[in-house]
Amino acid sequence: MISTIINIIMAARPLQVTHQSADKIVELDPYGIGMALIAMSVVFSVLATTYLIFKNISRIYDFVTKRTKKVKAKLQQKEADKKQVEDVPTEVSAAIAMALHLYYNQQHDMESLKLTIQKVSKMYSPWSSKIYSMRQSPK
Repeated sequence: MISTIINIIMAARPLQVTHQSADKIVELDPYGIGMALIAMSVVFSVLATTYLIFKNISRIYDFVTKRTKKVKAKLQQKEADKKQVEDVPTEVSAAIAMALHLYYNQQHDMESLKLTIQKVSKMYSPWSSKIYSMRQSPK
């Protein structure tokens, strides 16, 4: 039984499937140099475009953010024009500005800008001790 299976396997020939386009490529480029050059050019062009994209991504981001800021500014300007805010008298504006100026200037104390360094009496610390960082050598 095993011998008949082996004879059937040995007698059967694998089917040869041929494609016309593959045969044409083999005729035109028998060593595959053209195919290799095409493949390398595709890879290098993708790498070059990826490099350019990553190099200029900040410019693209800046362009998009500036554009959105302009659109928002235009919308805010339109809303401000619609509201027609009443004019505040100049005396009131001056009083508010003076109050803010006094508030922010009085908030900070005047300091002497003198730096004093005092020496600590206890200089030993186990963190700086070399005894704890040494390992015992095995015997």
